[in-house]
Amino acid sequence: MRIRGILAAFVVALSVVLMAGLAQNGADLLRADRAAATDTEPADAGAGTEVQLSAATFNMCGGMCNKGGTDKLSHIAKEIDAFGPHLIMLQEVCYPQYEWFDSRYEGTYDFGFTPLLTNYTGCGASDCSVNTDSDPANDDRRCWIGQVLGARGALGPKDEIPLGGESHQVDDGGNPLVPARTFNALCYDVTLVGVPGKVKGCSVHLRAYDDADGVNDRARLAQAARLASELDEDIDAGKVVVVGGDFNALPQPHKSPVLDSFYRPSAAPGGGIGRFYEADHDDNGGDPGYWSLTEPDCVAPATSCRSGESTVVDVSPLQGDQRNSKIDHIFFSETTAHSTLSGDALPMYFQDAARTIITRDPAKAAKDANGRYLKLSDHTFYRGLATVTVS
Repeated sequence: MRIRGILAAFVVALSVVLMAGLAQNGADLLRADRAAATDTEPADAGAGTEVQLSAATFNMCGGMCNKGGTDKLSHIAKEIDAFGPHLIMLQEVCYPQYEWFDSRYEGTYDFGFTPLLTNYTGCGASDCSVNTDSDPANDDRRCWIGQVLGARGALGPKDEIPLGGESHQVDDGGNPLVPARTFNALCYDVTLVGVPGKVKGCSVHLRAYDDADGVNDRARLAQAARLASELDEDIDAGKVVVVGGDFNALPQPHKSPVLDSFYRPSAAPGGGIGRFYEADHDDNGGDPGYWSLTEPDCVAPATSCRSGESTVVDVSPLQGDQRNSKIDHIFFSETTAHSTLSGDALPMYFQDAARTIITRDPAKAAKDANGRYLKLSDHTFYRGLATVTVS
């Protein structure tokens, strides 16, 4: 049974108040070179307290890239400590890695976990057959990999939202995917330090793979629509909802319609039918010539766009340019102004063969014997900010 925190009858509608000329916006705090946009879209009127809300999402590739190990997690902790987000959304986290974060941040962040797979050998356990019976009490949790949500404060009621997509799972070639995944959005009502109001956070991982028949893309479209629809009740109840994760979908509507249920009608190009703003919503920022978009998608007079920097890390110089491959997203259900939105994608290459030093410059990255970059994950550590009004 899904648990809801406060009855909707006792809350008032949350609002967005337009603000022109903020002294300092979120873009300034993440990147000094990122220009502020001009807000033109008012939203619902109401009362509340204005706060800057921060979130980070990271598909840390804890199994495939790190085999369930915890020895490299200090690199992620360093980014968390430097940014200090209110909410942390992690994906592809092996259960022992979740326990590491939960112990490392005890008293600061409160963490929750939900499995994507419960019989996965990529996290270090060689035999997960004990997890395939009908009794979860005897599971080897080293075979679990899934999503994590962390809150700088305390997790409240858990809301694990089933997204569907378990049927007919196939890989890029259309072959059956074994073992199959279970897709739930891990959501909590949270009490955040310094945020005197109602907030809900969700960590998400949608279906992967791009088969020629579009089976996976159709499943992602349905999963995203299901999640957005389920969160309508929370937004109507006066909560600021923040959703972060690996959507395996590009933002631009002509490349994929998956995120139509999240982007608002005003988001250019193409708009959407959603109630959310994406943190990195323009073409600014990034390292010139590498992370910046080659063809601008966010063109004036648009102020909120389906755009942003790539969140995919190159595997090899031979693989080609990964720009425009933004598949990780941070969505805020409201913002006081478009100019307060900001996002920044940080690639995490290893500069040395011992994997002790992180660099964001691929030119400085170490390579293996096959010429592939050494990297912590095939995704970037993605940070987002928005000034919102909490009730």
